[in-house]
Amino acid sequence: MKTNRRGFLKTLGAIAAGSTLAPAVFSQRRQHSAVIIGAGFSGLAGAFKLKNAGWKVTVLEARDRIGGRVFSHKFKDTDLVCELGAEWVGESHERIKALCRDFNIPLQRHQFDDYLMRDGRVYRPGQWSFSPQAKAAFEKLIAGYDKLTLAQKTKLDRYDWWNYLEKIGFTEDDLLLRDLMDSTDFGESIRHVSAFAALAEYAESSPHNEMDYKMTGGNSRLADEFAKRIGSENIRLNSPVIEVKQLKGFASVQTAVETLRCDAVICTAPIQSLLKLKFDPPLPPAQQAAAEQLTYARICKNSVLYDERFWKAENFSMVSDTTSHYYFHSTQSQPGRQGILTAYAIGEKADVLASQSDQRRMKIVAGDLSDFNGDAPILARGIASYAWQRDPFTDGAYALYRPGQWFGLRPILQRPHGKVLFAGEHLADWQGFMEGAIETGEAAAQHLIRT
Repeated sequence: MKTNRRGFLKTLGAIAAGSTLAPAVFSQRRQHSAVIIGAGFSGLAGAFKLKNAGWKVTVLEARDRIGGRVFSHKFKDTDLVCELGAEWVGESHERIKALCRDFNIPLQRHQFDDYLMRDGRVYRPGQWSFSPQAKAAFEKLIAGYDKLTLAQKTKLDRYDWWNYLEKIGFTEDDLLLRDLMDSTDFGESIRHVSAFAALAEYAESSPHNEMDYKMTGGNSRLADEFAKRIGSENIRLNSPVIEVKQLKGFASVQTAVETLRCDAVICTAPIQSLLKLKFDPPLPPAQQAAAEQLTYARICKNSVLYDERFWKAENFSMVSDTTSHYYFHSTQSQPGRQGILTAYAIGEKADVLASQSDQRRMKIVAGDLSDFNGDAPILARGIASYAWQRDPFTDGAYALYRPGQWFGLRPILQRPHGKVLFAGEHLADWQGFMEGAIETGEAAAQHLIRT
């Protein structure tokens, strides 16, 4: 694993070392206690680590389920599973792979070869590419990534990905193609993405951009295994936090029905939920302002069940210029004739699809495949969709770092606030992945254990 932007654990430790989490707060008690806000992968991983270290933990979750943005779905009357939330475990995601081994959750290979459909014409893998000058420029950019200084990275962060690629020689057609491809990684057009965040994504990823594995039976299995070990009695669902108060020697966390006293708090809430919390004392102005500026990606996932797998190839995926945007086979290695293609739409396309009824949405998603296979609309049997930009707890799928924000907002959002530590995918170097959520939750827990 490369280290250019993978320094989160060291960064968090250095920041937290200067915080007001005084060692004496914990050394005087036989059993330390923590409240974790959020039962997504970050909160569950942090709670699991603390519990193993002998801490008393209470996890407060506003939803009626655990898992947060990990959300596996099984179609009725089938054994076919798809993911309406987080999808992939990457080749470089060592921590989540280790947890799956520990919890006996098999990982299955789940990689793709992309078709391209533009203006009604379908190109098979290997039949489409970028211009020679764009490929040469991109290879040079990737090769030079490890040599970038902090000043060069900060300067790069001020560009958007579209304009930077144009600056190094991408033609208009190259840029349009790159936008179709890369926007699925960030949830918005590359005109809105930090060039440094984008470059780091591709320079540090596996050849398949960390789209390598899925958990057999659904990614939600890992949430369930965490919960078993934390204990259901220590996880409160339907318990949105109202206020986090810090008093001399302890903190208190208030919900609508109870107030919990603890030594420390790990807040893993996505930014939109965090902004709804009352902090006493309040967040520092810079941290409040940073939170108010960070936005999340608009993504609508639309998994359609088809009577047969007309796409044939198990590793089928297709980038398109249609509203449905990007298709991939969600039932690789799952038995049966029926299969699921998931359409992954971003930005304005995601908003268009989110506004339709299920029936109309299925008609659009299956209809967009007609140039690939005219039978697709006839074979469609059901749809399961989730528009993350309409999720009341996140207002989006994952954090979107715009130009200037990777080095501008992120370090501020990472800072502890007294007895409150922050974690979540938005603070991770593997940002937007389950791996990043887990790493930040464990890092926060590790700091409390050491203190």
